[in-house]
Amino acid sequence: MKKSIAAVMLVAMTLFACSTTKETKSGYKYNVVRAGDGKAPETGQILILNMLFKDAKDSVWSDSQKGDFPTMVQAQDSIPPGDIVLEVFQTLTKGDSVTFQVAAQDLFQKTFRSPIPPGVEPEGLFTFEIGVTDIISEDDARKLQNDLMAKMNEKEAEKQKEQLAIDTVLIDNYLKEKSIVAQRTPSGIRYVIEKQGQGATAQQGQTVRINYSGFLLDGRCFDSSIESIARDNNVFNELRKPYEPIEVVLGYRQVIAGWEEAIGLMNKGAKFTVYIPSGLAYGPQKRSDLIAENTILKFDMELVEIK
Repeated sequence: MKKSIAAVMLVAMTLFACSTTKETKSGYKYNVVRAGDGKAPETGQILILNMLFKDAKDSVWSDSQKGDFPTMVQAQDSIPPGDIVLEVFQTLTKGDSVTFQVAAQDLFQKTFRSPIPPGVEPEGLFTFEIGVTDIISEDDARKLQNDLMAKMNEKEAEKQKEQLAIDTVLIDNYLKEKSIVAQRTPSGIRYVIEKQGQGATAQQGQTVRINYSGFLLDGRCFDSSIESIARDNNVFNELRKPYEPIEVVLGYRQVIAGWEEAIGLMNKGAKFTVYIPSGLAYGPQKRSDLIAENTILKFDMELVEIK
């Protein structure tokens, strides 16, 4: 460990020693850690950047290398006065690695065009570390974005597939332990018809009214449209009164995907208990203190009316 720390310090000292200072047209000075090919981009071309910036407390606000997309900046003829970040960008060439600092007040007012966030000192310095990996045309930039988006979607689909496999085991084990016999849809939803309804099932574009109560697999209730159930489970909210069925226009993505699918199986008066894999609920997003990332949801649902 000591050797690795010493090596990092040596590299950092070497880079600092080798850096040179350049300045923008307005006279702002910044450090060039490594010089590129020196060929300035043409107006309209896109600079592909690895960019990290952190605040005065060394907290990283953004690091493009940890995301799916690099930072892209277009070379321009002119920039807004006082925008130090854009000033530096316009001086960069392919292969450049630079670092510079900007006061929070200038950064948020003149670059981000937004108020300074609470807790950030106006005089505090934000540090930028930037490396230019390429300079390409707008068409090539669009192609790059499309290619990266396709890779990201592929990666996300693989994650969802893996999570569905985990959720499937958890749901099936739960049903087995409770001796519950449920039907299954191709997407992985399990449902039990507690009461048959009448008439045709709900169709895309129709407005339906639904009574529901939502639970985790451990039995904790997180929401209900029925006041008595909300009170019994300590999720009653005075501001929600009067408690009544909610209206949903089927197919308009007003609710989670699992609900859309379940409602499409129901007709007027039907009562279902539905077990929804996390990918058809809120996925990797934390919804509340109860609904964490990748949480399976259980709903008792009644289709009260189809308009």
